[in-house]
Amino acid sequence: MWLNVAEPLPAKPVDTHSRVRMIADRVWGLAMTPHARLLGIVVALSWLGLSAASAAGGTSKDTWTGAWKFEIDRLDQPWLGFYDTRGKTVFRIGCGAHFEMDAVYPGGAPKQDHTKASITIANGKTQMDFAGFTYAGPESFPPNTTMFNQPDLGYPELDEDKWRALENRVLDLLGSGQPLTISAEGKSYVLPPAKVPRWRARFQKIC
Repeated sequence: MWLNVAEPLPAKPVDTHSRVRMIADRVWGLAMTPHARLLGIVVALSWLGLSAASAAGGTSKDTWTGAWKFEIDRLDQPWLGFYDTRGKTVFRIGCGAHFEMDAVYPGGAPKQDHTKASITIANGKTQMDFAGFTYAGPESFPPNTTMFNQPDLGYPELDEDKWRALENRVLDLLGSGQPLTISAEGKSYVLPPAKVPRWRARFQKIC
């Protein structure tokens, strides 16, 4: 399950030379041969390197656990969605009266309904920005989360050819076979690759 990643605290400056000597002396003792003391310093340097990487914020993004599904609802509208282990909707895209995108909003505390917002979706090779608004999701969405919505990919006025080109870009992004990072306001989460057999052909057959 996804949790927001807290911003790392700034690392305090350290006297690296003194710290290394102190760690080496404590680990290996003061009465040491030159070879043993050198080995102790190497071990201490390795430890400090790992600590520095951690202090610099070397943490991985949180990945939602769950599954992708392709579904056609009772109105014959297609939906590609990612659902957590309790069946709650984390992300979905579909079409009907409107082309719709919904996603758990990763940026900060819950916001009021219809607050303007945007998210970025990246697959490691390319990314796209989506402008929309936030709202409180119904019970079918994860509890204590704010949802993001964008209708018509943000461009309801596009003509057919330009609209189809934009739709293909979005579906290329989602169907890359790579994990998807969804980010906003400096926070993010990762969804596993959308590996659902023939979902795109089935989706575009209707949309």
